[in-house]
Amino acid sequence: MSCFYVASWSNEGKGGVLRYELLPSGAVERKQSVPLDQAGYLAWAPDRKHVYATCGCSAESDGIAAFAVADNGDLTLEKLLPSGGISTCHLCVSANGRFLYCANYRTGNFAEFRLDGTGALLERTQLIAHKGSGPNRKRQEGPHTHFTAFTPEGRYVAVVDLGIDAVKCYPFDSERGIDPDGVVTSAVAPAGSGPRHLVFSPDGRFAYLINELGNTLFCLAYRDGAFTKLGSLDLLPRGVTCDTKASAVRMTADGRYVVATNRGFDSLVLVELDGKGGMVLRDLTLSGGSSPRDVNFLTGERIFAAGHEFTDNVRFFDFDPEAGQLTPNGYELTGVTRPICFLPE
Repeated sequence: MSCFYVASWSNEGKGGVLRYELLPSGAVERKQSVPLDQAGYLAWAPDRKHVYATCGCSAESDGIAAFAVADNGDLTLEKLLPSGGISTCHLCVSANGRFLYCANYRTGNFAEFRLDGTGALLERTQLIAHKGSGPNRKRQEGPHTHFTAFTPEGRYVAVVDLGIDAVKCYPFDSERGIDPDGVVTSAVAPAGSGPRHLVFSPDGRFAYLINELGNTLFCLAYRDGAFTKLGSLDLLPRGVTCDTKASAVRMTADGRYVVATNRGFDSLVLVELDGKGGMVLRDLTLSGGSSPRDVNFLTGERIFAAGHEFTDNVRFFDFDPEAGQLTPNGYELTGVTRPICFLPE
């Protein structure tokens, strides 16, 4: 048996952070529900004794919540601090457990928080705003930070900005935090792609960037804070004309596959990687609901979960790495208000 957490987004008291147990049969059983307004992206502390979540905070700012994790996996809310922006949508934690970074989508900025080394959330220490715009007047009228992650060698914090078509890498010091003045900017082309999230290969040489507006997956070479585009893969079948946008990207631990999602043409795209920058679309399957905003591998990557923010359901799939297939296994969670992030144990 194994457990996983789901962020259930609601500003009406219906959501929070939910803990589920995945039974050997494949069935799922809820074990805990912790109320949290606008629960969003989730992340572990390095020692797995805390879980952090983006959330609502006040009319002026969203926030970051810190939960202590009990031996049985139950969560207890310890502290909530304002993020300094609106639509806080992603976060990451440093390997030494002393810093946390979050992206504020609507306000186009991102924040640095100091942790005390045991996981406790202390204070917000920096708030950095991006500038610029993109050619899509409706979606890129200004900066929209959407993702933060540490680069593989730990020397930078990478911030993906959908509004200005850029990935910005900020130098990171494990004791002092980031240096805004040393930022390295990599433009994402073609303009209007609207980059959203990325994942790094296990060897750190490549990054795979999903573009929300372009409905594409890019392979990027990575070195010392800079990204160079090597290739692009369309995530939609030919002939798709509905309004749709790409969302999540997840990678297997061995770096052999990534799964990307489309929202609108609601589907999961399994892409095989050759470890040298090559990408092949191996499988495409309907996700089983409306708007699969987040997905993730569970239980040693045998099971795959897809959460649908507009139909309030989670569908489960068996993953076969040898065949390169995701197959619906018949199990489903219903009545989960806007499930928008999965965090495996």
